[in-house]
Amino acid sequence: MAIAGVYTALTIVLGYWSFGPLQFRMADAMLALPFLRTLGWEAIAGLTLGGFLGNIPSPFGFWDWFFGPVTNLGASIIFYIAGKAPGNRVIWLVVGGALSSLWIAFSIGYLELELVFSQPSWTFLAVFSSELIIILLFGSLIVKFAERMGL
Repeated sequence: MAIAGVYTALTIVLGYWSFGPLQFRMADAMLALPFLRTLGWEAIAGLTLGGFLGNIPSPFGFWDWFFGPVTNLGASIIFYIAGKAPGNRVIWLVVGGALSSLWIAFSIGYLELELVFSQPSWTFLAVFSSELIIILLFGSLIVKFAERMGL
């Protein structure tokens, strides 16, 4: 469960940037880990647990305790499926990043922030944009580094 610990620590330490409509949750770069064939379900479990634990100090309380792990579960499974797909792994990594960013924007940006907390309608796009940057840039780097390390 080291993955859960690192995800939780990054989310809490970078707290201000981790919550709200303009979030740059650096820990979400780790959502790409299930793309690696050697980690798979272990990474999914760790990221889901980390999504709960990291959101305990969230200013959004119960709602983040619910939406955080559900969102991480969905995004992790998207990357897991993309990692199993045949063909060019770089293309599937980008597809996984784009789809998981859409999922996060829908569940956090729209369902939680817009519907529950009445944030403005642009919240979906703000969350999508920030997640796309974090996941495609840093998540891809994590995956490529891990693959070179033999994971």
